[in-house]
Amino acid sequence: MFDQIVREMAIVHARIRSRGARGEDARAIAAQLRTAIVHTQQRGIDAPAKKALADLVRTRGRDAVLYLEIDKPNAKARLKQYGIQADDRWFDTTGVDYATRNRVLDEFLAGGLAGALARSADVFERLGAEIDRRGGEVRRASLQLDPDFLVGFCAQLQNEIFRLGMDAAFVCAASYFFPPLASVCAMIEAAIGVDSLVYLVLC
Repeated sequence: MFDQIVREMAIVHARIRSRGARGEDARAIAAQLRTAIVHTQQRGIDAPAKKALADLVRTRGRDAVLYLEIDKPNAKARLKQYGIQADDRWFDTTGVDYATRNRVLDEFLAGGLAGALARSADVFERLGAEIDRRGGEVRRASLQLDPDFLVGFCAQLQNEIFRLGMDAAFVCAASYFFPPLASVCAMIEAAIGVDSLVYLVLC
């Protein structure tokens, strides 16, 4: 199931690259993430995922986990299998401060995988609504004179990319303790790719 979701995300990614971002694209990703939540709950993945992350914190130490980074060569190789050409900048979380890292980790430990996916789905829903509000299809040129959009929405989107980067780093590393998370890792990386492409197109 997660593999199929990544394939669907890759199709959306290709559409955005070819003709710009539309509200329907963001909603399609939100729908895929909500499908993933249902699958996660049906398969009982959430509790083992939280335990795997807790095991990771216990074995490596909290601060080490807070500063985990995605293995960029492996991430790029994974996404290439689905036709997504990843950029190293997608996975850079060096701009995230210590307090934010602690909050993201605590939220993941409390809300689990389903909580992280629900948050991201909500972000994509808001993104779709924002694109619709601006006429259904938006490109960077039409936003150059809109400082509120650039400072407000673009900053929020960048923060979500950072958060997804941390989520992916947590999930990918925790897959050592719970191997089914490996496919979830690829799905989150694909979501980062779509978010990053939308950011490039709009911001």
